[in-house]
Amino acid sequence: MSTAINGATIVLLLFGLSKPVTAFLSQYRIDQYTQHSTQKLHYTEPVETNAIIATAPLQHDIFSNVTEEDPLYTEKTQNPYSLASKLNVAHVPLNEHGFQYPIEVIGHRGSPYKFLENTTPSFLHAAQVGADGIELDVFLLKCGSLVVFHGSGGDRQPGLLQSYCGVEGSILDYTAEDAKRLLTFNKNFEEFGCGPNAITHPDDGYSHYCYVHTLQEVLENLRDHTDVSQNFKIKIELKGPGTALPSIELVRKLNMDKRCQYSSFDHSRIAEVRMLDADAITGALFENDVPDDFVQQCLAVGANEVHFKYDTCTYERVRAAHLAGLNTMAWFRGPAGMADDYLTKYFDVGNEDEAMYRTVLLSGVKSMCVNRPDVLAKSLVAAQAVNSHLPRV
Repeated sequence: MSTAINGATIVLLLFGLSKPVTAFLSQYRIDQYTQHSTQKLHYTEPVETNAIIATAPLQHDIFSNVTEEDPLYTEKTQNPYSLASKLNVAHVPLNEHGFQYPIEVIGHRGSPYKFLENTTPSFLHAAQVGADGIELDVFLLKCGSLVVFHGSGGDRQPGLLQSYCGVEGSILDYTAEDAKRLLTFNKNFEEFGCGPNAITHPDDGYSHYCYVHTLQEVLENLRDHTDVSQNFKIKIELKGPGTALPSIELVRKLNMDKRCQYSSFDHSRIAEVRMLDADAITGALFENDVPDDFVQQCLAVGANEVHFKYDTCTYERVRAAHLAGLNTMAWFRGPAGMADDYLTKYFDVGNEDEAMYRTVLLSGVKSMCVNRPDVLAKSLVAAQAVNSHLPRV
């Protein structure tokens, strides 16, 4: 396929897509991954392998001069394969928010395209490339220890081991000592964006190998490491039952109250945190179906923030949250989920490239929890330099 495609053709391809065309483009993207990588989803840089997308201007440049009277405006705002349309930000001028700074960059489970997710090297890398904080997942095990782990089973039933570690059961079946000693990570699991070479086992002959960390170990490393700022934030997602009280007690023990925050899809855990610590920063997580009364739900459990899935943080929802005094964060799926969205859902952006991040930022969110914190941090630095003359709020 020729890559010499003019801008008009690109617009028609990206924003006038029929179902057969989108099916073709999805297959084309898959074919490109297969052709250019032995591990289809394991790549370390946000490189566009689709020739059509790779030769296109960024989405905001294509539509920078489109007005509501222009026919392309309808294409943009009503196209189901456009992330900008999904978020209702096609009408938002690029600099309306001035990309107000600081916009927080949060590493989703660290830097999972560089190192294995939810491990100390992954968290440290996020800090070293300019992230303002990281997000991690915790479970309380039967021994009474908190461990940092996600597992398969989705956000509503996390902790399963089959895909992650190649064994049946749940992380909840183990003690922290046994989890560290017995569990190894599946080198070929698609969710591990770092690829197999970054996942080491005890018998590989390396001095360091990947294992399930305790929360105390992670917090102490982030607290004491010279590359980590004292303002670096740790967002603790309370995954399993009974995690609120021991998490707060551990954070207090380590004197990290000002640096640690809490979130959960189970909003009763947010209410529990608020009852235990009136000063804690908490975030209520929402999945695909954001209820109409999400603001009321957040306020009812004492949440300070609302955390939207990246493709649900519409312009209107973000404004409603801010008007209610709630901070906002957009969270991104894991590498496998984002690759799937890139291949099948949104053809105006890449897989967590600058175009995708800029599109989500147009919603007005104040924080983004991403798998490529290096890309977002670099993009924000560049945007800040370009827009340094704009007023900040």
